[in-house]
Amino acid sequence: MDFQPLTLDSIDCLRPYFTSNARRICDSTIGGTFMWRDLCSTQYAISGGALFLKAEYMPGVTAFAPPRSPGVAPETLIDPIVEYCRENGLPPRLCAVSGSFHMAVRRLFPDARERTDQAWSDYLYNAEDLVTLAGRRYSGQRNHINKFMRLYPEWRFEAVDGRNLAKVRAFFDSYSREHTKDYEAYEEGNRKAIEVIDNLEKYRQVGGVLFAGDEVAGAAFGETVGDTLFVHTEKALTEFQGSYPMLVNQFAQTFATADGIRVDPEGIKYINREEDDGVEGLRTSKLSYHPCALLEKYIVEL
Repeated sequence: MDFQPLTLDSIDCLRPYFTSNARRICDSTIGGTFMWRDLCSTQYAISGGALFLKAEYMPGVTAFAPPRSPGVAPETLIDPIVEYCRENGLPPRLCAVSGSFHMAVRRLFPDARERTDQAWSDYLYNAEDLVTLAGRRYSGQRNHINKFMRLYPEWRFEAVDGRNLAKVRAFFDSYSREHTKDYEAYEEGNRKAIEVIDNLEKYRQVGGVLFAGDEVAGAAFGETVGDTLFVHTEKALTEFQGSYPMLVNQFAQTFATADGIRVDPEGIKYINREEDDGVEGLRTSKLSYHPCALLEKYIVEL
């Protein structure tokens, strides 16, 4: 296999390999793959009609994502990875291994060693829960939303388009400069949010922006694959009290429902808000929305 760096110019030719995502994990979306390509030094190769991705899933650890070929079980495509690793002196490792693929790998390689970490797990929610925030367990979020509405009676939520794109771009540019943290994944997430905004046609993501009067209080971007809405980027200004619960709820109502109120029974059933990166505050926040599942992911040494 001839691997080459993954660049934004290749997104259209690789898109056909991302039309399904039975495991519902963010690593298997085209948005997740391209937004983290630089941080993970991702390379790709197409061989035998299948897409192979090689990345530094952890610093200094080269691993291969589950191969992708429409209509083909990924476990049937592991042998080319093993052969490539043998020829290039690499330990054969798989990353972002989840769900049924994980079980299939264990059957094929019973002596394989695996590693997981809660920081890698995706938070999966029932779409209806985030749309309605119904019941006692969501009373805290509803209270924050009601406070936001009282404090900012001229609030509004809009889909990102040509009317507001410049304001959203300015919001993320300011956010990335004023909100910095001492870990690279956070900084890269800020940089790639701006790349998405500047390349919306290439990424084909949906976006929503929350206004408090004329000021942008928050914005989010994501994509839909099958029955799942993936939220790749979600930023709000905490000085606008209640902005985060408001953004979560409005984004779900706008992009996971048939009419902004009811969940479409034939459409979106789940919302994936991705990992917590091991950040305690983010973990607490994501858990407070009561996920229906934490989607574990593994690194597997064959």
